[in-house]
Amino acid sequence: MSRVERHAAEEAARMQNSKKENLNNEASSGNVVKKKRKGKLTPFGRFLDIIGTLIMLAALVASLAFTIPRFIGMQTYVVVSGSMEPTIPVGSLVYSKQVEPKKLEQGDVIVFYSSDASLMKGGAASNGAIPITHRVVENRVESSELITKGDANANNDFTPVSYINVVGKVSAHVPGLGLLAVPFATSMGKIAVVMVILAGFLLTEAGNRMRR
Repeated sequence: MSRVERHAAEEAARMQNSKKENLNNEASSGNVVKKKRKGKLTPFGRFLDIIGTLIMLAALVASLAFTIPRFIGMQTYVVVSGSMEPTIPVGSLVYSKQVEPKKLEQGDVIVFYSSDASLMKGGAASNGAIPITHRVVENRVESSELITKGDANANNDFTPVSYINVVGKVSAHVPGLGLLAVPFATSMGKIAVVMVILAGFLLTEAGNRMRR
């Protein structure tokens, strides 16, 4: 290769390297601009992000509180009277699990249907009967019935509870959560829950767009 040809090749290589450097510099500056555009959340944007996240978490926790117990053999009931206060306040959601009635002991809290309710033949399920949550005072195994009492009541319940009317033993309760039971039990309520979760998601998205 002659000196002229060598010089031309070196110049071509130099120009090629210069183009590559320019492209790399442009890419780097573009990344810097993108990072600058992303920036930090504004105070109001952070507020929306926090509120949206809390709404989604609350809806999710409430949904799990109603669905998970069913997979482990528990039933949920809402306390609508103050007969068990202050132990179990009005509006509490109680979780009960099936138990052999003769194994119930004094002090156990149970869910049952009163003997004067209109019960379906052969079990504790009822037609419009309201489940009651009271404490066992005495278990009369020989007559297959329980004597019960509400913690807030002065006297025992007037009518003994037959074993067949016992739904289960209360394993836990969550104050206030029963207020959400009705919405979750209906189709419209479930749709409303989905809408609430969606609203929370939109709030977080709106907050994330508000950056400096």
